[in-house]
Amino acid sequence: MTKLGTFRPALPLTPLILMALLTVGQAADREVDAQGDKELARLTQKIDKTAADGDADRVTARIVGEWKGTRFKVDAASAPGALTLQDVQNLRAKGVGFGDISILLALTAKQPNPASAKSLRYVFAVRQAGEGWSKIARDLGYKTLGSVIRSVKATERDVTRLAAERGQKPERMGEMEKPGKRR
Repeated sequence: MTKLGTFRPALPLTPLILMALLTVGQAADREVDAQGDKELARLTQKIDKTAADGDADRVTARIVGEWKGTRFKVDAASAPGALTLQDVQNLRAKGVGFGDISILLALTAKQPNPASAKSLRYVFAVRQAGEGWSKIARDLGYKTLGSVIRSVKATERDVTRLAAERGQKPERMGEMEKPGKRR
């Protein structure tokens, strides 16, 4: 009983300690969410800016190619299938940028629980309703945005590479230097 007697004064503090730990944990989660949202916003802007100068069809094809082999449930009634150019073009027609499309695809494809996985249209509708990416991710069962951010970074690298390839190719046969004439 002497051991219990030494811990007895600490017993009333136990609920306070637990509450403090939970509060700190929730604050840390919100901070991670805020940082994740900021990182996704930065990547989205970068993808959209890089893709704006380019050929939308090539960017669309690059995004579809990145998800080759991944099965998406486009809507609740459909069976999961491969992502198509038309799926991405439909989102583009609704005014969705390539950056947001990348996030939508990453969130939809990598859901932690395939049995309760939501469709691409569902995730899009929740985003259109004004929810932040971190809130959507939490609702889909993600613990962090890490895998989503990695996926979007890969898309950003692909779009940047595509822009660099485009920059190396002559877009027009402009002024050709005349023989014997120096500038």
